[in-house]
Amino acid sequence: MALPATRPKKHHSREEDDDDEEEEEGKEEKKSAVANAVPRAWLETTANETLRLKMMETTTTTRETTTDFVGAMSFLEMKCYASREEIEEESEREWMYALTERNMRKMYEQTWGWNSLEKRRELNHQCAKFVVVRMKEKGKDVAKPKAFAHFRFEVDDDDVASVYIYELQVEQTMKRSGLGKVLMQACERIGVGLGLKHMALTVLKTNEGARAFYAKIGYEETDHAPTGAHYVILRKKI
Repeated sequence: MALPATRPKKHHSREEDDDDEEEEEGKEEKKSAVANAVPRAWLETTANETLRLKMMETTTTTRETTTDFVGAMSFLEMKCYASREEIEEESEREWMYALTERNMRKMYEQTWGWNSLEKRRELNHQCAKFVVVRMKEKGKDVAKPKAFAHFRFEVDDDDVASVYIYELQVEQTMKRSGLGKVLMQACERIGVGLGLKHMALTVLKTNEGARAFYAKIGYEETDHAPTGAHYVILRKKI
């Protein structure tokens, strides 16, 4: 009996392998560039879909444990900004910085030090994008910001176009309310919608609470951080 024909393996030269790698890197760079051009309206629609699905998911569980949470979520709204310039209210810009300082300054000072100017520059970066969760108080029409995520579309250390989370900050009064998880899910949904493959972020080694939170929602530590660094780089496939 004759054996079925098999396709011979193609042998690549080192130059061909390098060309293939450059082509793949070029594709990922293009994905990142396309993502950076996405308008605010699309980001906001996609992020708010996360809230809608969360509401549906929550209402299917037991009434005893979800009534307060569902009630709180009904007062939530998500706003997105495709660039820093789209944030019209200066007070909102200042709130982002002030919240980051309140939550992180002490931890920074115990490691590499707090630099107010550098943090403001980071928040004002031309590629910075934001998802802000606002909450309306009962009887009031104005929704106040309670948490935000600062993210960018970048090619990560594995040469893969990713959503890179620069900040995830939640007001102390809203800690353990689920807002952090909802924000991360919104950013992940945005990444999936754009065809990106990874989420990535940096967290201080001393921030044990944040490391536990990210591990719980599927983020894994990588070996990309420099030796002796005060931080670790986490990644999640989406």
